[in-house]
Amino acid sequence: MEKANTEDISIVILLIGTASGVFAGFCPSWFTVSSPFFHEQEAKAGNVSRIRYGEVAATAIVSAMGYAVTKTTGRKTPLIASLGICAVFVAGYEYMIAHPSKNDSQKEPGGIASPWKRFPKQKE
Repeated sequence: MEKANTEDISIVILLIGTASGVFAGFCPSWFTVSSPFFHEQEAKAGNVSRIRYGEVAATAIVSAMGYAVTKTTGRKTPLIASLGICAVFVAGYEYMIAHPSKNDSQKEPGGIASPWKRFPKQKE
């Protein structure tokens, strides 16, 4: 793989910022899709379906941006980065849908839940 240069790093940073806006335009926030409001609606299945439509649309747009920049610069880094960015966003949405915030009721000392570990269930 080719070594990233300053131009590649700048382009990747711009892709990350742009991709955030694209995903925000097509899908609600990770907070929303993990909230009780989202999970306790009668329309949850339809909402999840529409989020997945948004994931597909946003992935297509962000991947196309990465491809366009790759064609312009002749370097693979922008396309690879755009695919990685899409993977992070889609994985994040799918994780939040599968793990409602109600399941994070146990907190670490200080009241802050960590996204990096799951907590054992409290004994009743």
